[in-house]
Amino acid sequence: MRLYFLPPLTSLLLLFFLGPAVLSAAPDKAPEAKKSGPPAMLVEVNEITRGTAEPMVDLVGTIRYARVSRVATEVSGIVEKINFREGARVKVGQPLVQLRSDLREARVTGTRAEYQQAQIELERARKDLNRVKALFSDKLISESLYDENHYRVLAQEKRVAALKATLDLQLLEIKKTRIHAPFSGLVQEKLTEQGEWIADGGQIAVIADDQQIEVEIDVPRRLLNFLPPGRQISVRSGGQTYVGHFVHFIPQGDVATRTFTVKLALDKAEGLIEGMEALASLPDGPKLNSLMVPRDAVLKLSGKQIIFLAVEEKAKMVQVQIHGYQGMQVAIEGPELTEAQQVIVKGNERIRDGQAIRFSH
Repeated sequence: MRLYFLPPLTSLLLLFFLGPAVLSAAPDKAPEAKKSGPPAMLVEVNEITRGTAEPMVDLVGTIRYARVSRVATEVSGIVEKINFREGARVKVGQPLVQLRSDLREARVTGTRAEYQQAQIELERARKDLNRVKALFSDKLISESLYDENHYRVLAQEKRVAALKATLDLQLLEIKKTRIHAPFSGLVQEKLTEQGEWIADGGQIAVIADDQQIEVEIDVPRRLLNFLPPGRQISVRSGGQTYVGHFVHFIPQGDVATRTFTVKLALDKAEGLIEGMEALASLPDGPKLNSLMVPRDAVLKLSGKQIIFLAVEEKAKMVQVQIHGYQGMQVAIEGPELTEAQQVIVKGNERIRDGQAIRFSH
């Protein structure tokens, strides 16, 4: 590889003409250093007030169907047809199972013939009694012959009534060979199969009314003092919040945990399934007077509850303890907290302690 060098005279000429341009392009002074720290964050504040709140505790419960039926037959027989499947929805009165009824229908045919024959014999006995009654009035026959016809009519009337009752029973048994859904709901379990023999009282399915939902929660004894009948309770399940009402508690505690099962009825709780987790906020003590802030002001950081105060256009983080709730307000306690202090309620999730803030108008 060859190297080429400029003559000394050429280098001097280039330096003479290009030197001023290079010097003029150089900066006159160093750039100013950028200011450190994040910019002021736009926030919205509210005043700390004093009010009345109720201590609350969150307990985990379980979603239950309030009405569950183990549908059974009233008559025995062989399953001829099944009109449902597990997990399906059924409507009240919908036929679930049909039992074979051919033997019962044959018995009904025989009983109906006997009943009709007994009616004919009763009609003839009554006619005989009317003729005997006329002869007895004229004293042409003995009293014993009259009594014989009279009691024969009474006996035949009882026989007709007995056959009528038997016929009605057999017809009712045929009707009972078709088992219907007692109410609308979901089939939780199918307990029979086609061709299977079912005895009197045999179970065919388990149906749950999914429109009546309850929450079962095991609570300590002391919480029962703050649960009057009908008390509204906030319940969260499946990502939704529902309103529950205290119904009753089961008066038998768990010996191991010393807790009692509380039942809450939920309003408009469609879509919930038995066994789902439910988180209920239950009263944990009497109402108290405390400092109150909006719920949006309280944040959770590293497992601790905190708020941010607006102090001299800077955010000041304060750790607080929550004592209870009243609507959208939270009862709190914290060091150096007083009424009328400015607490940040919007924009607090993006700031840190000591950061500059500016207020929205």
